[in-house]
Amino acid sequence: MVRSIYSSKVAQHKNPVPNAALHRGILVTSAIFGKDPETGHYPASAAQQIAMAFSQLEAVLEEAGTAPQDVVKLDLYFTNKGDRELANEHWRRIWPDAAHRPARHAHEAILPEGCAFQIVAMAVSDPAP
Repeated sequence: MVRSIYSSKVAQHKNPVPNAALHRGILVTSAIFGKDPETGHYPASAAQQIAMAFSQLEAVLEEAGTAPQDVVKLDLYFTNKGDRELANEHWRRIWPDAAHRPARHAHEAILPEGCAFQIVAMAVSDPAP
């Protein structure tokens, strides 16, 4: 049975959507955005939003009992693909070893007003007994 992840450390969606779903060791996130989970507002700068989104991704992974090393694919959605270097800073921090990084695809997208960045991830780990 699918287990929905709703983390108190992660901004929630307006619609009835969990932060992620876990089933048989496969974790798939919904959009994780750089919105402050306490205020519900996006920080003004793309750099702040990107930092917050990566931090929230780590919180979702932890809550699901997975780790960054379990991530096999990330989709990064930017309003401005020129902001990729801002994401690379966090990418290198979380996955410092180039031989053990997940696949990644950067997209330019029309995002909600005030949103500069979103992450969608897939991770695979050993299923819980």
